[in-house]
Amino acid sequence: MNQTAVEALLLVIVAAILVIIFSCLYYLWNKTRKLELLARKASIPQPPSSGLGNICGYAGKELYEVLRDRKDTPELIEEIKESYIFYLSRHLEAVLEQGMIDRKKSRPSELEPEIAVGGTRGEILSWLPIEILSKFYLFGRSMNEQTDDNEGSAELKTKLNELVSEALLEIHMGAYVNRMSDLISRKYLRGLSNDEGA
Repeated sequence: MNQTAVEALLLVIVAAILVIIFSCLYYLWNKTRKLELLARKASIPQPPSSGLGNICGYAGKELYEVLRDRKDTPELIEEIKESYIFYLSRHLEAVLEQGMIDRKKSRPSELEPEIAVGGTRGEILSWLPIEILSKFYLFGRSMNEQTDDNEGSAELKTKLNELVSEALLEIHMGAYVNRMSDLISRKYLRGLSNDEGA
């Protein structure tokens, strides 16, 4: 074997060893990053006295800010969204219902940005800006003022869809707008014409 062939063979062997070493280092780095993420989630203390749960270690305003600012890994953000959509819907519905109730009582309530919302994981604190909540509250107060014809119902659905879109786009959950709008419409707009016809 001549010297050139030996040098080429050594070069190939060294390159193969370097590729193996870098592959192992990348694998270890990736696993370490995942373990750090799990350790960070596990180390977040839960308030013992309140009995309230959290979603991936977040609750209340912190949960809202994580979604709005995308402060965590994309995988975890998606997991949070999937879990939070139910609680978020319940939060918005509660404010809308309060508006409907207060219209009948003819006196307004003072809105709080944070409420405990019950669900499959127990109660979780949900936080939304007062600006968004006040729009849902006013929508609830004005719902019974609409006519029960198809045009009035269509206007209400359009307005509701706009409100839901505004609330969800702020936290990058636009994919859930139609689903949540349909859910709220079925709960509150379907019975509206029956109430007004009575």
